[in-house]
Amino acid sequence: MGRRTDLATLLTPGDDPVPPAGRDAYPLTVPVTDLAENPDNPRHELRDLDGLAETLRERGVLQALGVVSRGAFLAVHPQHEGAVGDAPYVVLHGHRRLAAAKLAGLREVPVLVREDATRTDEDALIENVQRDDLTELEQAQAIQGLITSYGYSQRQVAARIGKTQGFVSQRLSLMKLREDLQEALADGRVSVEDARRIARLPRDEQRLPGDAPLDAPAPVPKARRRRDYGVITLDSRGTPEELVEVLRRNLAPAALERVAELLAGAR
Repeated sequence: MGRRTDLATLLTPGDDPVPPAGRDAYPLTVPVTDLAENPDNPRHELRDLDGLAETLRERGVLQALGVVSRGAFLAVHPQHEGAVGDAPYVVLHGHRRLAAAKLAGLREVPVLVREDATRTDEDALIENVQRDDLTELEQAQAIQGLITSYGYSQRQVAARIGKTQGFVSQRLSLMKLREDLQEALADGRVSVEDARRIARLPRDEQRLPGDAPLDAPAPVPKARRRRDYGVITLDSRGTPEELVEVLRRNLAPAALERVAELLAGAR
């Protein structure tokens, strides 16, 4: 069973805050099947859903999901028609609550419908950057989305999201990683600290800690040492003196004396 979610968690900005209701927003209760995910939602993973699902199962969804009508959304984002499908509404805020509601088996959830979709991408990106449960890579991708989509400078992004310019610069450094290294960071195969250090290198020099450079020479195999099993090789054609000399070089005095005793007894 997952971690229980306190009721206060559902009412704080940490759980997909929605804009206050105004003249362009109105509340409804709709089936979860009427809601489509926003394809531009920056969050790639939904974590710790079991505890939230248990809370929603007991108390229901206390904070409405922010949505926009399908028509309003596609008017701004016609390229997402296939991803949205036939659902009448697209979720802008509350993706985690929607996933937990489905996990809890809820059939309906409260929503706050907005009719203006012209700034929804920016709102979603800004709010996702501000979330505490996003990974640094997810925050970096959201910040990059603001810069790419709206032409903001790092200073402007910092002002928009209420963070320092150092915060923005630090996150954006992760976007300099090669795609395979970004995947390694997302999978936890490399730490954020190592990822930042690697990101300072040119892309063709970037690699996971412990990996050999791509152009490194193949390691030279070590010469195999002949194993010494303690065998003394005697030449049967040698003289007795030569045989004794070989034994003296290879045997301890006590062992040599024992060999002499055995030979004496064999006469």
